[in-house]
Amino acid sequence: MSNFTDFFPAASGGGGGIPKYQEFTSSGTFTPTQALIDAGGRVAYFIVGGGERGEIGVYGHGGAGGQVKMGYATLTSTTGCAVTIGSGGSGSNNAAGGASSIAFNSAGGTAVTANGGDGNALSSNNSSPGGHGHYWNAYMSASTSAGSGVLGYGIGGSAYSDVTFHGSGIETGGANTGHGSRGGENAGSGFVRITWFE
Repeated sequence: MSNFTDFFPAASGGGGGIPKYQEFTSSGTFTPTQALIDAGGRVAYFIVGGGERGEIGVYGHGGAGGQVKMGYATLTSTTGCAVTIGSGGSGSNNAAGGASSIAFNSAGGTAVTANGGDGNALSSNNSSPGGHGHYWNAYMSASTSAGSGVLGYGIGGSAYSDVTFHGSGIETGGANTGHGSRGGENAGSGFVRITWFE
């Protein structure tokens, strides 16, 4: 396992670096500062795709949570990087969530994308690290619990409002959580946090 200062060398040496972060709850632009580039250009990112809307029916599906990605990028210029926040699934059963992304490639890094909940609550596409949706089959009385997501983001939704009877899962999507929703509710939109030292 690498040390924190391997990624952020300015953080070592008696407080030489100043911690900074920027959070996005809607699409925008991240513009690296010259101080960041001079300090090595290393940034950490936390990115969450939009959740999937659940389904109401005999075979009830909670929506899948959006994918969660964490990692590092090295930037080499102060060119602005587009940040896209994926929308939560809305309007119809199993509506997929939108992908969230950061165009780090604009500043010499590598673009990063976190997929949205994929429009099929039982799909494994976003079950790790995003949470799969809770499933309920009224005919066979079969049930699976919703996925737990990562650090409180990307949690799978409950098939119905009665989570005590129908299994674990969240009730509503919640803005900027990437949560899948219960049947009949819109899902949570995505989220991005970028952290660095300068």
